[in-house]
Parts: sequence; structure tokens; C-alpha cells
Amino acid sequence: MKTKNANILIFIILGLGWGLSLFGGQSLLPTPAEEASYRQYTQNEAIAAFLSRLDALSPGLSVQVVGRTLPTDEYAARDIFLAILSQNAAASPEALDRAKPTVLFTAAQHGNEQSAKEAVLWILRDLAQGDLRPLLEKVNVLVMPQTNPYGNFMNIRANELGLDMNRDHIKLEAEGVRAIHRVFRAWMPEVTIDVHEKGDDYYRVSIGCVSNVNVGWDLQDFSRKVILAEVEKSLKKKNFTFHEYLVTEDLGVDTSSGAAYGRGEAGPREEMKRYSTTDINDGRNSLGIFETLSFIQEGASRHDLETLRDRTRWQYNGLRAFLESVAGHAAEVLKMVKDDRARLLERAAAPAENDVVHLRMKFARDPAQPELLLKRFEMVASPIRGVLKVDKKAGETLSAGDIAPYPEPPTVKVVDEVVKHWFPGVEPTLSVARPRGYIIRGDRLDIVETLLALGVEVGTFDKSGLVDAELYEVKDIVPAKLDYLAPEKIEVAKKALPTAVQKGDFYVACAQPAANLVPCLLEPQSEFGLIRYWMFKLVPEAGGVFPIFRVAGSPALPITPYKRWKS
Repeated sequence: MKTKNANILIFIILGLGWGLSLFGGQSLLPTPAEEASYRQYTQNEAIAAFLSRLDALSPGLSVQVVGRTLPTDEYAARDIFLAILSQNAAASPEALDRAKPTVLFTAAQHGNEQSAKEAVLWILRDLAQGDLRPLLEKVNVLVMPQTNPYGNFMNIRANELGLDMNRDHIKLEAEGVRAIHRVFRAWMPEVTIDVHEKGDDYYRVSIGCVSNVNVGWDLQDFSRKVILAEVEKSLKKKNFTFHEYLVTEDLGVDTSSGAAYGRGEAGPREEMKRYSTTDINDGRNSLGIFETLSFIQEGASRHDLETLRDRTRWQYNGLRAFLESVAGHAAEVLKMVKDDRARLLERAAAPAENDVVHLRMKFARDPAQPELLLKRFEMVASPIRGVLKVDKKAGETLSAGDIAPYPEPPTVKVVDEVVKHWFPGVEPTLSVARPRGYIIRGDRLDIVETLLALGVEVGTFDKSGLVDAELYEVKDIVPAKLDYLAPEKIEVAKKALPTAVQKGDFYVACAQPAANLVPCLLEPQSEFGLIRYWMFKLVPEAGGVFPIFRVAGSPALPITPYKRWKS
């Protein structure tokens, strides 16, 4: 009897201990990937269940549905979630402690880049329950762990409309991308990072900064010299290889836009390397142009289940080092972004001739660093079984203790690569003085709805009248052969002319947080503009007038803010 009672007591104690450790924070709620031992990719239903449990256990966490994908025959509509972590348990932007910078994580825009989502859920759990909780004393954190449920389920790059979501940050056709921009403009985080996967690379973690030269240079400089430098140092201590994110493409070709390029000529071409795109239809630059410290993380990947655990670990450690660096500079980050956003508003409210917006850019070499030395993987004829720990001569016997495990995939060796075509810089090639605003006809709701979804403030004229405007007469034009590309050639002449506007026409002022974005979208010569998307039908004929007018002075007519009454 004593033995039986003792066994029951032990069982009760163990049960209580498990409960205390789980709910008292000594043991953590497993992520869906951990729970499945990384034998399957986490689906949206598992994310919803995980967020429900974590929300119940974490007083500083709030979870919201911020969007819903479109249904298809193969896959029903799914919710898109936002998790909000803060010391004061803020459930709305108004409740957030703005004395701290806010960091937004977005993941899985590309559905087959599975470790992005798994790592972000891990970060979320450790912020809510684990050893990252003290960081919430310095930063607020927003997490969108799964922005492309359809692509995730199908394990493909595109979403349910067949769109590359990370090239949809202007048109905003994808529901997941619209949700990202709704969250951004509602919460206006100071820092963003978008999590992706690249190919199987020697550099297990890569992080890229913004590349569009309209974004404040102080933000770009701080991103590279402080944040990325600290991430590299932190990862090196853990034996994870790191390099700033690089893109490889054919020399003389810029595929940034996402246009459906075909191979222009037979045979191989020389390749160049550069930092990531200048385009603002990319998630990083589309948020960075609001004077945001904005980043992309790319984790190395073979895109197979066998390596899911490892590649999630690489992603997690990169994101952890990144967040720790931002938190370590919280006051500096907050002041820098706040000051840059305020200066932008001041410049836009009183535009001067030397206050310009850059509409076209090119990747540039650096004479001080004409070449770049990298390490990369090279395929080998037979698998590498290990690395010798001691010197051995040919013919000498090897024991198991003489061989250390090979740290890389057995089918590759690490070699040096000298990049001769190295373009680390970006230079503007066409810039215009920022106007006070732009006039858009009242029947162009397609344009206005897109602007509003991007966080651009739009007004309507309350009555008809004349406005001193500037028109662009088109002298010559060669339309682009592909959607997403600006015209191959467009020559315009600016002409000042009093212009009749009708009650209900739209006015887009530049004196707003989107002050850099507005000219990039609405100028006819912009390589980032709405003119390059065929859906807007904005490409004029030679001899015609571009249908969006500039306003250099005060419009001198009453204007009411135009509200968008749907999400």
C-alpha cells in the first residue's frame, strides 16, 4: 500500500512540476515545427492554433486578423495574422508605447521559402515566453508570420493569383501584400524586416538594407555600419556565416522590376553582383521610402524537409541578432527615424528647387573596391566524408578519431570567388524638383484606390475652378515591351498653364509621410511609377499630354480629405 501511495504521489508531483514549468515560463510552448520535429511544413491552421495558445499564456501578446486570402478551387480562403508584443499589452496603434521603436517582422511572402515562417514563429514565442522577453523593455514588436498561406500550402513561390508578392508592393493585387501595407500605415513601425530564403549558399544568413537613394542616407549608413556589422559579429561567435545580401544577374541587365524577361540571346553572359533592388515594388524599399530602417533577410536553403531544422536555426539566429542590435540602439533608432520623417515633411511643405526626388537610378562601381572576394560552394565529383584533424601521409592508416565531421553539404567544397563585375553603389540618373502636389481626374478611382492602399493621403476639390498647374507634353515615347517596365524612351516638356479642375477631381499633396513615394509613382519619367503597369493605361502617345498634372504653388481651392471606407 505504501508503495502504491508513493507512486501516486510521485506521479502527482511530476504532473504539477510539468504544469508549473509549462505555464510558469520554465518550459516553452513548442512552435508547430518543433512539435512536428521539423518533419512537415507548418500550415495556417497550425499557426492559428499556436497563436491561440501563446496568446492565452502571454499577457503582453495580442493577436489580430488583418486580412484574408482569396479562395480557390484547391484551397479555401485563409486568415492573415498579426501578433503584437509589448510591455503594456497594446492591442491598437493608439495604445502602443511610442517612446520605444517598433519593429515589424513579415515572413513567407514566397510560399516555398518555408523556414522564414518557422523562424519568425520561434522568435515570437521567445519574445512572449522565453529569454528574449527583456527586449520588450526597449522595443515593441509586430509579427506577420504567414503572408502567403496558399503558396505555403502548395509549396510554391506565388500566391493564389499566381503573383510574386514581393513584386506587388505598388499594384497591391495580392491580399497578403495589402495586409502588410495596412499594418504598416496603421502602426508606422520605425524598423521592418522581411524574411525570405535564397539558394544553398556558403553564407547561411544574409541581410540587405534599402537601396533606393530617396531613403535618407543616414538610415542606410546606420543600417550597414551598425546593425549589419553587429549581426555579423554576433553570428560569427556562433559559427554562422554571414554576408550582406547580394544579387547575381547578367551584366547589363536589371531584373529588379519583376518583369517577365526572356533570354535575349543564346549562350552564357558575364555576370555581375550588386546589393538588392532599388525598386519600390519590393517589400523592403516600399516601406523604407517612408524613412524607415527597412531590411530583408535571406536564409540559405535547399528547399527540402531534410534541412528544415537547420535552415530555420540559421534564420532564427539571424533575426535574433538583428533584433538584439536594434534593441541595443533603441533610443538612437527612434530619434533617427523620427527626425528624418519630420525633416521630410518640412521639405515637402515648402519645396525648393534643390529639394529633388530621384526617379531613375543605376547600379555603380566603387573605384576604391573594384572587385569583391567571396566564398562559395562548388560541386564535387564524389561526396566529402570528413576533414582530417591530424597530418597524415599517403598510405598511413586513418582511425575514426582522425576525421572530423564535414561542416558543409558532402556534395560541395568551399572555394574563393573573385567578383570582377562588382556594383556596390547606386546613383541617381534622373531627378525632379518636388512639387506641392498632383491633380488626378475624378474618374481615375483605380489610381486613387491604389494610392490610398499604399498609405498615400488623397483629397478632393470641393468646387470647380482654375489651378496653376504644370503639364507634361510628350515629345517622344517608345512604350515598354513588357508589363512592369517603364517606357523604353520618354521625352517630355513641362509647361505651366492654368488648368480647369472639376469638383470631385483628386489632389495629392506632397506634404505628407509619403512625400518621397508620391512623385515616384506619379511622374511620367519615373522608372518606379504607375505608368509602367499596363493595368493603369497611363502611357501617352507622342504629342499628347500625361494625364496627371503637377502643382507647383498652392492649389487655391478648398480640398477635403478623401476617405476610403473599405479595408
